[in-house]
Amino acid sequence: MPILDLLHYGCHRASSEQVPGWDRIDPLFPPAVVLDMGSRGLIGLHFVVSDGLEKPNPELRKLIGSHVMLGKNQGKKLPPRKRKTKVVEKLSSSSSDLSPPPVSHPDEGLTGSVTSSITATHPEPVLSLTIPRKLGSGMSTISFADALEPGTIEVVLQLSSIAKQMLFPLERCMFFDRRAENWIAPLAVDPAYLHAMIFTAQFYFDALQSGGSAYISRRSMPHFLTTLKLLRERIANDDDQAKLSDSTVAAIMGLVGHAHLTGDFKSARYHMEGLYKIVCLRGGVTSFRKNAKLLVEILRCDIGIALHGGSKPIFFNSPSRDPFLPYPDLASLIELTKPRTTDSRQDSATFVEDIDHELAQAWTIMSDFCSVINFAVDSELRISTEIFLDTMTSVVYRLYMHFETGSKDEAIRFGLIAFLCSVFLQWKHLGMSYPHFTSMFRSCLVGIASERVASELMVWLLMIGSVSVFDESDDGWLKPLLCVNISLCGIDDWSEMQKLVKRFMWIGLVYDKPGKMVFESTIA
Repeated sequence: MPILDLLHYGCHRASSEQVPGWDRIDPLFPPAVVLDMGSRGLIGLHFVVSDGLEKPNPELRKLIGSHVMLGKNQGKKLPPRKRKTKVVEKLSSSSSDLSPPPVSHPDEGLTGSVTSSITATHPEPVLSLTIPRKLGSGMSTISFADALEPGTIEVVLQLSSIAKQMLFPLERCMFFDRRAENWIAPLAVDPAYLHAMIFTAQFYFDALQSGGSAYISRRSMPHFLTTLKLLRERIANDDDQAKLSDSTVAAIMGLVGHAHLTGDFKSARYHMEGLYKIVCLRGGVTSFRKNAKLLVEILRCDIGIALHGGSKPIFFNSPSRDPFLPYPDLASLIELTKPRTTDSRQDSATFVEDIDHELAQAWTIMSDFCSVINFAVDSELRISTEIFLDTMTSVVYRLYMHFETGSKDEAIRFGLIAFLCSVFLQWKHLGMSYPHFTSMFRSCLVGIASERVASELMVWLLMIGSVSVFDESDDGWLKPLLCVNISLCGIDDWSEMQKLVKRFMWIGLVYDKPGKMVFESTIA
């Protein structure tokens, strides 16, 4: 049953001050979760989730070692020891949006102006500490927002170890600020959020990863129903702060995502309309700037639902009522990439000279974004979530424009949307598809006249479409067409293909591996 059948949106506009402690909810799951809730009597409680065979980094080894010694010292009287004064150095990058990857403090942002600050902590008083003997499991001492069966929360922690890498193709070069406390804190205070995260995680393992039926399993159904019940009760109350809180939004996002993945797009769109009303009552998308990650998830779902069914997005649907966000200013980041990107930017500037002005603007911003990402990957730096959000939002929503069928502008628009699907959405490996958009893009490529599009552009369009939206059922028409245009361009090997596609738009981190597979299977 759609959640909007249960919600009443006649509540008063919330004040500009958000719910204390709930203004930075992260509906995704970080690879390692650390919970430190001294105000609730939970101090220094750590979860370490490993999802591979690689050795843990030095910080993680240190954490594990401390817990090993903790077990060995249970029941022992620890002698007092002096604590050394620590000196912590925080060095900002040359840009507020491009930062070196965090090492010693993974949840602290290293953004800001070109400054270097050194701070010293005060020596703490020496305390004699007796470690009590362990009673029950480490999880048994946690006070969650609702009563749970033993081991239930484990499935959420398992998904937390892989979700960021699974859902964000640019994860390697993105900085998710304060992701640990933003995600785990609501599990202890908001039961609707708690049950939403449990049924989402169980649905992933029961249906998506195992290849089973894309419906709610017997294990996740109770949590799904509890989420609906708690949200109904919350909306029926007069607490506007609770109704419009980040954790409420995140819980409804769980319903949107589930409906989307199970193919119930009518309910998914209905839930999304409810989220849109909540966002409006909060003051618009700009009210989520402190929680950019949650806004990213809302807009990604909105875009995905629109691409699937061919409908207009719910957000930014009316420029007069809901104007587009401005394009991000990437000039300072582009300066960092010079001189290595000078040639590619010149190629891009030449390419957009004879296409529609608004389309050319969107292309140029995405081209610059790709240059920044490629530089960040090569230099082991990271961009902020805000740059990701601003680029995605300002470019994608503007691409809902129309051109003459069979025109070069229309082909470029489709190609750019397909490109963005792999960069910003990356749901193809979860079984998600965009049948309406894929059908339109296919018809465009098959029907476009060769004299309207150069062979080089056609190669780029076919490569992007093959990786992002087309599947094996399209090989019959796609690979012969790609092979002909590859031959016309005089391309003999993968390195020459890379040079060609990089003249247009390309992110090696996302496209190199699948692109090489497409190329080799085509010319074989």
